[in-house]
Amino acid sequence: MEKPTVVIIKSSPWKIAYLYRNHPEYSAIFDIIRLYESKIQFILIGTSKTPTSEVLLKNGVKAWDIKSTGGISSFVFHLDLLKFLFKYKPNLVIVLGLLNILPVSFYSLLSRKSKYVPIFIGEIGYYGMRKINKCLMTLSLRLFGIFLRLSGARIFSAFSLSTYTRGCVEKLAPNLCGKIKLISYPISPIFNFNHHNGCSKRLKEPVILTVAGIEPRKGLDTLIKAVSFIPIKVKVIIKGSVRDSNYMDKLRVMAKDLKVEDRITFVTNVMDYDSLSAYYKTATLFVLPTREDCLGVAILEALHSGLPVIATSTGGIPDMIENNVNGILVRPDDPRELANAILMILNSDALRKKIIESIKNTLNNRYYKGRITLKDAMIQTINCFI
Repeated sequence: MEKPTVVIIKSSPWKIAYLYRNHPEYSAIFDIIRLYESKIQFILIGTSKTPTSEVLLKNGVKAWDIKSTGGISSFVFHLDLLKFLFKYKPNLVIVLGLLNILPVSFYSLLSRKSKYVPIFIGEIGYYGMRKINKCLMTLSLRLFGIFLRLSGARIFSAFSLSTYTRGCVEKLAPNLCGKIKLISYPISPIFNFNHHNGCSKRLKEPVILTVAGIEPRKGLDTLIKAVSFIPIKVKVIIKGSVRDSNYMDKLRVMAKDLKVEDRITFVTNVMDYDSLSAYYKTATLFVLPTREDCLGVAILEALHSGLPVIATSTGGIPDMIENNVNGILVRPDDPRELANAILMILNSDALRKKIIESIKNTLNNRYYKGRITLKDAMIQTINCFI
């Protein structure tokens, strides 16, 4: 009997080689493949910023690495994805992302035997400052909602990383209300609460860390402005890949104009995922001034590392942070409020201690309670499917 074909789509930029490192999201995917490889033919599809497309065959798993850097190339990727789906006619498609669900749902409408599993991971609604971006996002979301409604019968199961994203999807596609289960994002054990030494010994020069892609959505300009309002000496480390070079240039100019360039260090080199934990271990405080996030995975990494967190009260962040309990929530685009929150934590040993001691309990009771892991979600789905 021929094996059923299951396609897994994870299309944020990655290189095929990156799949075989220790990032927990990809580890979960490969655990699933190893568990069911005798029963199912798996095909992985992803996009990369590498200059060429390639096909990789490893342990019987086909992996398509398709060039895409956003904009028109994303549209081309969706067309290529549709061609692929119609050619191979998979029995089940598991798609991690958001707008990549569009071509999958369209295919499912025209296919009689294929079903799909949308895992809503990604931002929904942020379009930046340009009107053209707002128009394109509005159009995309309308199409997204239409296809989710039309293809509802072809959805095998559905999952979301945050209550925020789930609520947004349910507004676009009311037929999915009550059908989207919450999952927890896998965090590597290298982010170990017990490895953090506390922050009392580092307050002579506090280290403020943010881990985020360097793009306008992450609100790093708000952090730089906030630093200019902080009267004490602090060191700020901004770790992330450059997703918008113009924005990167703007941040450097802003830091120079505000005379805080000596306080801010940009770390933009690509490094192994395991090396990230060293930054969390040496930090005093984690800050994420994002304008929108489906979840904010770096916040989870910081919390698991035992770091006090200051973040904006937007997107899925309130799923993890209870204000003034295991962190502090501030409004987006408010550098003075952010600066005041930073000073509040740095100037109060009692508050820092209270926040650090509350992290484990609030994570378990606020974020993990009632959720299943990404790996378990895929196991449940495939067990029901086969």
